[in-house]
Amino acid sequence: MKFEKSKFEGLHFEYNVTLPAEDIEAAVTEKIKDKAKNFKMQGFRPGHVPFEIVRRNVENSVTADVLNSLISQACSEVVDDAKVEELATKPTYKFNKSYEKGKDVVLTVYFDAVPSFKLEPYDFEIEKVVPDVTDKEVDEARKNLMTNAPVREEASKDYAIQPGDEVSYHATCYNNGVESKKKSFSNKVAIPSSIPEGAEFLVGFVGKKIGDAFDFVPATEKNLKYKVEVRSVNKALSDILPEEYAKRAGFKDLATLNGALKERLEKEINDAAFVYHKYQVLDKLANEYKFELPESVLEQEMRFTLTRAKKEQERKRKVDPKVELESDEELRKGLEEIVRKRCMLGYVLNRIAKSEHISVSDDETTRCIYEDIRRSPNGADALLKFYKNNPDAYAYRKATILEQKVVEFLIGKIKGKEVKKTRAEIDKIVSKLLEV
Repeated sequence: MKFEKSKFEGLHFEYNVTLPAEDIEAAVTEKIKDKAKNFKMQGFRPGHVPFEIVRRNVENSVTADVLNSLISQACSEVVDDAKVEELATKPTYKFNKSYEKGKDVVLTVYFDAVPSFKLEPYDFEIEKVVPDVTDKEVDEARKNLMTNAPVREEASKDYAIQPGDEVSYHATCYNNGVESKKKSFSNKVAIPSSIPEGAEFLVGFVGKKIGDAFDFVPATEKNLKYKVEVRSVNKALSDILPEEYAKRAGFKDLATLNGALKERLEKEINDAAFVYHKYQVLDKLANEYKFELPESVLEQEMRFTLTRAKKEQERKRKVDPKVELESDEELRKGLEEIVRKRCMLGYVLNRIAKSEHISVSDDETTRCIYEDIRRSPNGADALLKFYKNNPDAYAYRKATILEQKVVEFLIGKIKGKEVKKTRAEIDKIVSKLLEV
């Protein structure tokens, strides 16, 4: 095998590699000899088939295997020659011409190296949000809770069902007028305090008493009709005092309930504030590091970002036909700095992860993917199929989890100037950040 560096531009390497015909032939012959030891063919004992017959039967597949092996070896050797510590892209090759038996194979191997840079200390400072939850907000949250999750007690037979109540019922199904015991069922439903528009099934219960019934025809199965009979009712206690609500809901007292609500509101602010903290951290890192990036990696990220930008343009165009679509060239120009910053931050965060021994296991990745699927019940099958058929999507999801863990580490590690923010204030900040 012969190779020489033909191109070196920054982080990009290219090598011309020659696989001599005699080396290929020697490797092919040796491999065929090995196969001939156990080769089976009708009319011959195993391992006693004439060599030339064996060659005619296996030469093509063996040659392909030998070429793949030699090319893999070549890729490994040129990377060693380049003295590259870490690859940004796997070695790729292309033939100058198709393979011809008895002739040298000439190919070009090319790859990119990961940028080399020094990891700086985390001595910058960010503005860290401290949740500011007022007593008024706690009171409002409690009122909403009492309305949307009321405590209930068993109602009398002459009580008329109202929104907020919980109803046990039996639905007898009639398929084209014939009772279907298989499709009949019993169930329980909570009537929301504010019934969604078009929820005819829920509306049917309002005003009914125990023993009353109403007819319901599903919009998707017009041949079916259900006779829905009210069996029992737990009425919502809408005029209950906060102190009594707290005890009936399982809290020690009103102060304990208010404390739990305040914690929930603070968590909501902290969750929103993470985005603000993350943007600050990434901006600080982006200003601190400047180094050369592999062009192939930049181009790959640009294509990905460009595709998303075009889809977003099309979405806006559907909402407003007057929206003008930018050309690919215009979009590329506008995205160039964003893509460069994103790639650079990716390398910095990966280096920090290695330095601080932060990693993501396959189990963690799988759990997160299934959490994504759980949050998208309508598209669960499509999402699962997408991840199974796209290894790059799996790798990308794993990378986003790693990024999250590194950012969380940095937020906890670096100094911070504490500032109080209400939910409205942090939501306003985050909305502006997400617009960019």
